[in-house]
Amino acid sequence: MKKVFASILTAVIICLFFNVSVNAESGTVSLNKDDIVLFPGQSFQLKLTNGKDIYSCNTENETIASVAQNGLVTAQNSGTTNINCVTADKKSLKCSVTVKKGQGPTDVILTSNVLNMIKGEQTSLGARIIPEKEGSYKKYISSDESIITVDQQGNIMAVNNGNTVVTVESESAAVSASCLVQVSESAADTSKLSDISGVLYNANGSKLQNTPVLISADNLSQNSYTDENGRFSFNQIPQGSYVLTVTGVSTNILINSADVSFSCILTDNALAVLYGTNSITAGSIRDIKLIQNNIKMTSGETYDIAAVLTPSDAKDQKLIYRSEDPNVADVDNTGRITALNEGGTIIYVSSQDGTVSDKMTVNVMRYGTGIFGMSIFITLTFIAVLIITVYHHLRRK
Repeated sequence: MKKVFASILTAVIICLFFNVSVNAESGTVSLNKDDIVLFPGQSFQLKLTNGKDIYSCNTENETIASVAQNGLVTAQNSGTTNINCVTADKKSLKCSVTVKKGQGPTDVILTSNVLNMIKGEQTSLGARIIPEKEGSYKKYISSDESIITVDQQGNIMAVNNGNTVVTVESESAAVSASCLVQVSESAADTSKLSDISGVLYNANGSKLQNTPVLISADNLSQNSYTDENGRFSFNQIPQGSYVLTVTGVSTNILINSADVSFSCILTDNALAVLYGTNSITAGSIRDIKLIQNNIKMTSGETYDIAAVLTPSDAKDQKLIYRSEDPNVADVDNTGRITALNEGGTIIYVSSQDGTVSDKMTVNVMRYGTGIFGMSIFITLTFIAVLIITVYHHLRRK
């Protein structure tokens, strides 16, 4: 009887262990979103939570939402469909996509892009959804509730020391904004000095040249101008909170380490800073320069993107590639472009954290140029002349 009981107990333990192992393994990877809402023309990048690349994706209804192999979802027409993704180890994942009619939100504007708090302190973060509509949907999310908590009115409580991000989502998954929150035991140590660098872009993604940039606080003010690559810098700035101003448009920034770098996007009435989880850290890529910025290809042709990285010995040299129109030319996660259909598109190349980028224009022609294109042209011309000659010959008879 004891042997039977021992056997049963052993079997139960094995089953429990197996179930725990399977559940633990199944929970190791998922998509960053299980369901998203978009409006026609908007896009959202699906990613794996373990940081690895998606192996492939497909849509169940191309007319509602299309998807590139790397997980970039683009809304087409109203309706609901599923995006099915596969990981490198052949695990299947699914995201439900709802595309709503009309025009959705275009921007989320926060009262601050960075907050410096002391443990135990409370503050609030305001958010506006553009265009402003009564009862517009918005959701506050803390990336680490062990550091700060936030309610749905934007009230923030500093719980423990550390850095985290509060994200405010709109009705559309494509439109959100984030605020870096640093929690410390006491006020920032202004005796520590930092070197600051950044890149300034306009809303179209072009780097702004010879543009004045001002950093200021109660007892400090420094000016800088962007160079031909849109870069600006400030040296020996005491750590703390500052106001960054570009052509009269301002936002708050936080300087809390010896080496600070970020990217700024300037629109008509807002200055966005890619900061916090997107900020450049020591050893990260600080600039990307593509060898070619404008290429011509023929259908079926491939081209491998070549880029110069600064610094050349950056710790994380992985790049993210995206095509504005994958139907014209697609690009895989190694930077290989494949020309598909006649037309033009833009290929974007960025660092993994999205803080630095470059782009190139790709024009795809059906028959190509040069000797190959000329050969096709001559052949087609010869065939046309031959057909016309035979036709006239037969008419004379």
